[in-house]
Amino acid sequence: MEKELHTTTQVEDSAPGITLSTSEAVAKYEENQHLQTRLNALKENWRGVIWCLYSFFICCMFGYDSLAGSAVISLPAFRQTFGRPYDGDYVVDANWQLGFQAATLGGIVLGGFITGFAAQKCGRQICIFAAYFFTIGGVVMQYFSSTPAEYFGAKILTGLPLGVFTTIAPTYASEIAPLAIRGALTSGMNFSIVLGQLIGFGVMRKTTLGQYTGPMSYRILFAVQWGFAAVGLAFLPFFPESPYWLVAHGQIDKARRNIVRLHNSNYDVDGHLAEIKRALDSQRAENETSGSYKECFNHANWRRTLAAVSTIFIQNACGNSWVIGYMSYFMQLAGLSAAKAFDATVGLSGMMAVGNICGWFLVEKFGRRGTALYGCSILCVTLLVIGIVACINTTNAIWVQVAFMAIWSFVYQASIGSCAGPIIAENPTSRLRGPTQALSTMMNGLSGSIWAFCLPYAVNPDQGNMGGKISFVFGGILVFAVVFIFFMIPESKGRTYIEMDELWSRGVPPRKFASTQLLSLEGKGDEVEGKHLEDA
Repeated sequence: MEKELHTTTQVEDSAPGITLSTSEAVAKYEENQHLQTRLNALKENWRGVIWCLYSFFICCMFGYDSLAGSAVISLPAFRQTFGRPYDGDYVVDANWQLGFQAATLGGIVLGGFITGFAAQKCGRQICIFAAYFFTIGGVVMQYFSSTPAEYFGAKILTGLPLGVFTTIAPTYASEIAPLAIRGALTSGMNFSIVLGQLIGFGVMRKTTLGQYTGPMSYRILFAVQWGFAAVGLAFLPFFPESPYWLVAHGQIDKARRNIVRLHNSNYDVDGHLAEIKRALDSQRAENETSGSYKECFNHANWRRTLAAVSTIFIQNACGNSWVIGYMSYFMQLAGLSAAKAFDATVGLSGMMAVGNICGWFLVEKFGRRGTALYGCSILCVTLLVIGIVACINTTNAIWVQVAFMAIWSFVYQASIGSCAGPIIAENPTSRLRGPTQALSTMMNGLSGSIWAFCLPYAVNPDQGNMGGKISFVFGGILVFAVVFIFFMIPESKGRTYIEMDELWSRGVPPRKFASTQLLSLEGKGDEVEGKHLEDA
């Protein structure tokens, strides 16, 4: 029979901790995880890393669709098909434009909501397959639609799988990735979204240069999504289900086989399996039901849910929809032609991709909390500078705004754009990771819709005409966001999921997670607690 170990927690300025029993196998496994270097983690877990990358590949469609959905409005053939004659040209009614955005965002919210239940019950593989089924059908409808109503329905169908993909990918990666590179891997989803946007820019460049005429000029944008689906479906039969999900559903033997499949031959399979059982058993002792949305908001978990879901709200409230969506517009105001402004926007998107790659290292160097805190502080200052310069009505002032928007783009991707994924994935309990990620996906769609509907009225010259002054709004929100991050977002760098559960359950303040030491001592529970009290 395995020896039991007991863990105590030492927190500065707080009461002594309570002992926690754990097996020798778990303690040994977690110790090895803490001691492992990033290079050794890659060597030992390269198969699992590849499947994490696959889970992020499916999210490329999110970035591609977000770009293609807005880009088609600028194509004359699309306006002719779905619009009406206006002043010698064709225009798509503003209400339909908002409707198309609402259809996608609504699909994302609904897809995330359904996945919160379906992934718990059926697993990730089946959910991905079903999502691709909707993708193929939705793109067929987009390709052959000839009225705004038909296109609206198609956007709902293509929005659903986006909610599924962005709910599944980060949770799967966080359960497969080794501790040493878990933050870098889970932050990769945002990179895949940027990569999807870059692919969209490349396809759009071909269509805008006139290589396709008539309806094909916009249908080719839709048809590319079949390519994403074909590649994704080709590898899906080999997709290994997460051992966490398998253990939670009593499939221990298959979980063991998948652990062996995902790691090298010398991997501590028994230790990993014991850790998964330990994490799930401790939560089942508190609640026998399967993870649910309701449980995310109970007394024990609402702070963890708040830390996760609020991060995605901060992502959308710090100005990303404005900077990314209106960068080209500001460059044209500064005197660049539409073609040159487009090329410059593509270049800036490339810089955002580089920024996200930098974020992989920052979340491991400065931690998730530090990257979010310092990153949002810099973003806040940058936005306030843009707002101040926007009060100066000169061409040079516009170029200064563009320059700081470029700085913002890089910092955003290197900070809150990268660390949101790890924060969302690492703070919920193992049982509630899926539902919490689904709530974050829904928050992404809901908060994104707020800015999608408000920005045209705030920025357009014939409406609010705020221009760059809108950055005062985003900068003001970030002031509160920085305070929120300081008090409410914990540091999860270098913490196993069992350790995160322990820190949250003992009421350790989030800002003290990094300075809290977890000590493993061998012996009986009462003896260990007594020794701890004496030492304290």
